[in-house]
Amino acid sequence: MEFNATKETVAAATRTTNHEGGEAFDPVDPRLALYERTVNQLLEDSYYEDDEEHLVALVECFDAAAEEDPAFVLRLAAYARQELYLRDVPQVLLVLAASDDRFKDDSDESLVREWAPAIVQRMDETATALAVHDELFGGTAPWPLRRGIEDALVGMADAYTLGKYELSRREVTLRDVFNRVHPTPVDEEQDALFERFMRGDLDDYPDVEPLPSPNTWETVVSERGNTREAWETLIEDDEYSLPIFASIRNLRNMLAAGVPEETVVDHLDLEAVRHAPLYPFRYYQAYTAIRDAGIDAPEVERWLERAIDVSVENVPEGLGDTFVGVDLSGSMDARLSRQGTLRRKEIGALFGAVLADQGARVGGFGDDFREVSTHVDTPVLQRQEAVLGVDDAVGNSTNGWKVLTHLREAGIAVDRVVLFTDMQIWDSTYLVAEDRTVREEFEAYREAVAPEASLYMVDLASYGDLVTPGGYENVYNVSGWSENVLEFIEHAEAPTQVVDEIDGFEPAEVGE
Repeated sequence: MEFNATKETVAAATRTTNHEGGEAFDPVDPRLALYERTVNQLLEDSYYEDDEEHLVALVECFDAAAEEDPAFVLRLAAYARQELYLRDVPQVLLVLAASDDRFKDDSDESLVREWAPAIVQRMDETATALAVHDELFGGTAPWPLRRGIEDALVGMADAYTLGKYELSRREVTLRDVFNRVHPTPVDEEQDALFERFMRGDLDDYPDVEPLPSPNTWETVVSERGNTREAWETLIEDDEYSLPIFASIRNLRNMLAAGVPEETVVDHLDLEAVRHAPLYPFRYYQAYTAIRDAGIDAPEVERWLERAIDVSVENVPEGLGDTFVGVDLSGSMDARLSRQGTLRRKEIGALFGAVLADQGARVGGFGDDFREVSTHVDTPVLQRQEAVLGVDDAVGNSTNGWKVLTHLREAGIAVDRVVLFTDMQIWDSTYLVAEDRTVREEFEAYREAVAPEASLYMVDLASYGDLVTPGGYENVYNVSGWSENVLEFIEHAEAPTQVVDEIDGFEPAEVGE
């Protein structure tokens, strides 16, 4: 006989349904649920504007977490902004807290005001926070939110930042922010700066000198056009700066405008690549853009090849115990987008080639499956070519299950399997050569070889939300490609530990 038995199991208490109507389970800890909902947005460009269902789910998770631990919500917002580099979701969490009675405190010590500068980390985010409030609640923003935005604003304000983030084409401009939060300058110099920003362009104040236009690469190209003279000015004149991300994104434009290869290569810096928060995919995009434009620039291409190898150092550690399966069927020759140049199979093969630097294994599947040897000392693009090179050998179907069969029969235990394909293959036999499914083979693989393994199916043919097949832990369908899949994997697989990490998180207050 059992006394004081549990009323219901954890599974029964947390059972729910997912978007497909299948069985799934909510996290037991509401803080964990909010964290997982936030981390999912690593795969989205924007949160509150994209999908009302996402917003409803976020609000539900926020409400439960705030009931248990209000301070955690704001710590999570700061963590998401500073550690995950998310932009919109942290502002949504800040606004939800500011408009919630559980956070109501109009004193200078309010949690909302205290944490706002750690969440509003860039000048344009002062406007984003107010835009989120307008969208969700309307009316006058709560006092702690206005004061928190003010604190962030005065900490960041200088002539360059105010000019760069004027936001004249946005619904909420930076001048709107000034008019709504009425920031108090910290000294006479900032007082004069604010007056120049707000009144310098107005006819009613002819004696107030406007702020100068910021010397950004965007303003130079806007004023002078996509010309050799404009790009050479940015490269050679110390008065201007051309950040590495802007340089890489515009390599094709520079070369097409006639900037000599030697000038471009001399400007580029591999040491900057090592410290830039860019993954190899960004450099590969520039590489393929030059190649597909038919531009003859062998020196720039060689530099990009080296940059891809160097930037592998920026990939999150701990992803080496992975097996990457790449769909090499004919449909994977399609481009990821109408505007882009990357083919779907290129991304899968490059992903495997990048993780091979940490020891990951990779293979291609179609009718059949073949593992590819990828030595760690081989350049990344040669590894990618090796994967793409088995294209003809594996055939044209989408037998993703053969990856898992290979792992099971060979007794290869890995922490995760990542399948890149262009169709849903979890429990579908549509257009496959044999009547088997990924679902069946993954169950067999976990039972026989790796009980704790995770499975990620990256569907490159669409762009939507992340869906977990019903009732399965550690199984993810990722719709569409984002290089942040790397970070998503890193943060999705240790959620309970990260709650403690967030509890101890000490943020930087203001930064660019």
